[in-house]
Amino acid sequence: MTDDYRPATNLTVNPERIVSLSPSSTEILFAVGAGSKVVGVTDHCNYPHELEAKIETDEIARVGGYWNPSIETIVELKPDLVLVSTAKCTVKTNECKVNCSRRCEITVQVAAKLISLGLSVLILGPHSINDVLDDIRLVGKASGNTAEASNLVEKLRQKIDAVAKKSKAASHIPKVYFEVWNDPYMSVNSGTWIGNVINLAGGANVFGEAVSEWPIIDSEDIVQRNPDIIVFPVIPGVPRFWGSFEDVKKRPGWKNVNAVRNGSLYEVPRDFISRPGPRLVDALEMLERMIHPSS
Repeated sequence: MTDDYRPATNLTVNPERIVSLSPSSTEILFAVGAGSKVVGVTDHCNYPHELEAKIETDEIARVGGYWNPSIETIVELKPDLVLVSTAKCTVKTNECKVNCSRRCEITVQVAAKLISLGLSVLILGPHSINDVLDDIRLVGKASGNTAEASNLVEKLRQKIDAVAKKSKAASHIPKVYFEVWNDPYMSVNSGTWIGNVINLAGGANVFGEAVSEWPIIDSEDIVQRNPDIIVFPVIPGVPRFWGSFEDVKKRPGWKNVNAVRNGSLYEVPRDFISRPGPRLVDALEMLERMIHPSS
């Protein structure tokens, strides 16, 4: 079996104790029917809703953050399998994630440490929605839930194909700016799953050709590219980092941007679009409706 980085050897067949080191991996495990095998998750894992009850009853333990999980806690849980999620460092990024010092390599180092301790580790690093589907199949196979994973992928594929068909039939391709952050301004290129989803939904990512997967950009550059649609991630119950749409309209020089003039400012649940898991397809459907509301 080969994961997103290398041949994954010495994996336990049909593991009974699984630790997930990312919210997306946790969502995949539950979606393929392996939720009962999960014994450890990160502090950021919060879905599906049944997860919290399992944590409260100590069926599942918290093992720390995404970047800094507790190796000791993971080992104490005696997992048969650990899922590590990471990004493939391109080395050529320009200020990727704001002075990250190659943070994308940190979780690979965590994986290496766990492997050196004799644990079975599967590393997931998707960059497109097709990669996500492949990872769902991979997790299903590794967890002993191959059939469930295949059924899930087939349902997700049908939804993806339906969106792609609608977007291809559209008469125009609006320019889309996705704002990851605004201090400093940060977006995505087309090498990320978010950029891939924008393209599949029928939009043209205005920073699609950026060198960095998570480019740091100037406000003037956004204005110059003049997006027709602007999308912001939102966490329910948490203050929006951009303030409000009225605040966006008041940004210096933004009043003549097409998206601002036409009121084409939208929100998408952050956990749907920022996690490369099954709910990414829901985000795709949402974006298609934003980009082509009359389709």
